[in-house]
Amino acid sequence: MRRFINNHKIQIFKFLIVGVFSSILNFLVYKLIYIFTSNINLSSVFGYCIGLLNSFLFSKKWVFSNNRCIRLDKAFITFALIYALGGLEMAITINVIYKLSANHIMAWLCGACLAAINNFLFSKYLIFKN
Repeated sequence: MRRFINNHKIQIFKFLIVGVFSSILNFLVYKLIYIFTSNINLSSVFGYCIGLLNSFLFSKKWVFSNNRCIRLDKAFITFALIYALGGLEMAITINVIYKLSANHIMAWLCGACLAAINNFLFSKYLIFKN
């Protein structure tokens, strides 16, 4: 694992930057919609969609960039499916943690961590492999 991190530290750092920024956008939208609607599911979906769009754009151009040509339409569809899986994992986690704790912020953080692991691994090894 140490070897993997050393060999990919710049890419991991970029992924973390994009992930943090996407998560901030996700959370801000999530929180804003939650304030107005108190609907945790609606808030989760809209927040996640904003994070998804930001992640794809920056992952394609900056994090996983390489000289290999990939079809943008196919990459985006695969990316969206992978992130939909991450979103489903996140939504389930949010609902479970929220029911246990009634803390929507803690629920979101737990869901976001699980989704991030899923999204990185599939993005690196399936979509933007280099």
